[in-house]
Amino acid sequence: MRVYAAFDLGFERDGVEHTAEFAWETGELPVPRRRDRIAFGELITVVDRVQYSCLDAGYIATRDHEESPVKIDLWLRLTKATRQGKYEPQEFHSILSELPSVADLCVTGV
Repeated sequence: MRVYAAFDLGFERDGVEHTAEFAWETGELPVPRRRDRIAFGELITVVDRVQYSCLDAGYIATRDHEESPVKIDLWLRLTKATRQGKYEPQEFHSILSELPSVADLCVTGV
């Protein structure tokens, strides 16, 4: 199953809040619930919110690739210990890009 995840990197530069957004292939794992902890490499996150979106058949038919009828979005937050690690945007990108279950990665500030 593909889940779309995003989290705030915990700092702002030049008026821009830095975030990481990506698709996460969870395989057969159940959808994480609120307050579940997820480790992406050394980055520990907590699920703040889960949102399910039901896509209409017309939209799915217009896609050039297979699309699930239900889209799942996760809003995550970094744990205090991870925030205290003071990672730079490039470090977030490096850690997440090495994970085979992460795709379509976008980290602002990189």
